[in-house]
Amino acid sequence: MPNIETLWITDVNLSKGFLQPNPDGPHHNTKLFPSLRRLHLENVYPDDVDWDHLKTYLVHQTSGNQAISLRVSGSSPSMRPEVVNEINGLVEEFAYDAKPRVKSWGSWF
Repeated sequence: MPNIETLWITDVNLSKGFLQPNPDGPHHNTKLFPSLRRLHLENVYPDDVDWDHLKTYLVHQTSGNQAISLRVSGSSPSMRPEVVNEINGLVEEFAYDAKPRVKSWGSWF
């Protein structure tokens, strides 16, 4: 998808390999979105508390000095200050205006 500059994804499950090619496939060293400049994630569900899968994607996407802006909004688990700082160091612009999700009776809201 070489011409996509802005991508907005809702109800995002951040798991291993998020927005990256199959590591065993023929395009494992390429970017799925080589022209991506703005990524907006709404209602994020990370597999880990350190948001490592998102950070791994950002390192991959920004390799070769490619600039990208990131916005996280909607409902998501809280992002610790050190994680915010790490992500800030990876992207050109970062906005985090997510509302913390609250666990209630076995489901997340």
